[in-house]
Amino acid sequence: MQNNYSVSLVAFYEASVGGHGAAEVTLSLYDSLNFKNKKLFEIKKYLIFKLFEKININIFENIFKLIYLIYLNYQIIEYLNKSKKNIVIIEGASWVGYSYITIKILKFIKPTTKFIYHSHNIEYYLRKTKNNLIVSFLTKILEKKIYQIADIGTAVSQIDRNIIKKLYNFKAVVLNNGVNQKRLKVIKPKIKIPKNFIIFSGSYSFLPNRHSIDLIIKKIFPRIVRKYPDMKLVITGRDFPIRKFEDYNFIYYYENINKNYLNYLIIKSQFLLAPMFKATGTKIKIIETLMLGGIVITSKEGVNGLILPKKINPPFIYNANNELYKIIDTVIQKNRPLKKSAKLKSIFFIENYDMKKLIKKFFLEVKSLIK
Repeated sequence: MQNNYSVSLVAFYEASVGGHGAAEVTLSLYDSLNFKNKKLFEIKKYLIFKLFEKININIFENIFKLIYLIYLNYQIIEYLNKSKKNIVIIEGASWVGYSYITIKILKFIKPTTKFIYHSHNIEYYLRKTKNNLIVSFLTKILEKKIYQIADIGTAVSQIDRNIIKKLYNFKAVVLNNGVNQKRLKVIKPKIKIPKNFIIFSGSYSFLPNRHSIDLIIKKIFPRIVRKYPDMKLVITGRDFPIRKFEDYNFIYYYENINKNYLNYLIIKSQFLLAPMFKATGTKIKIIETLMLGGIVITSKEGVNGLILPKKINPPFIYNANNELYKIIDTVIQKNRPLKKSAKLKSIFFIENYDMKKLIKKFFLEVKSLIK
């Protein structure tokens, strides 16, 4: 199959720069595709839209994306014309309307093309909490249609697969989120970093991350620094409103940090703190940290859908806040031996979440659907 097909990987966001969960999933997937001919298509995020985003005006970027779809589809069609057999993988980490329009256009012009809808989460649930009723209702209709018109639709876990079956009466194929091991390279950054710190990695503009970051800064960390006054909070990722939190002097913010430098921060941190709220999908930041051999403290929602070893500490999973603070004390006080344990357990997570292995298994499973 690898020699017969050309693959187009389509992202309706700027994936090539990395720096946020969706981009990291896309880059790991692209690096792991064992096809001679493959190409990443993406929508670049121009400077003007970063400005609009800072002042919470996103409508212009949305309009731009709809217009840019014409050019993006033209580029994809030109690439598809170079090969007799084509696979188009649509990255489902943007509004489903972009995915639906693209599949319909490409199916009309190149009807023999095989389409894979690579779900990062269940978009309807995300829009239900983030947008108004009209947007969420339209999203549900279009998401169902995408699963119907794509040759293969995926889910990131068995939990999401069951939800998709219930919502849309569609049997998705499980393709777990994973990390290509080349993205786990560790390099020490030439920047000032605190001696003792806890880390959270993720874009503030992504609503589940925003809720988690707000909770950490306003409620959890003030209690931590009362007991451990030298402890700092490192936040990485896009769109963090540093001025909004300028009164919290324990924050170190690194906006566009290189991926290899971020990996260094993760393993040097006391632990990654991820008090995640209920959401579909699996958390790539948690998978990456566990594969690197870092320590994770998270809520049950943070490991939702993940495969875990029988003895699960680390990661440390809490149910209530009083339990969280006890775990934090234990991890800070026994950090060195726990890090050794986490490093040993990283082998388990590398075995289960190496994207090269996951994508190889996936294409063997769907071989009969792509002829």
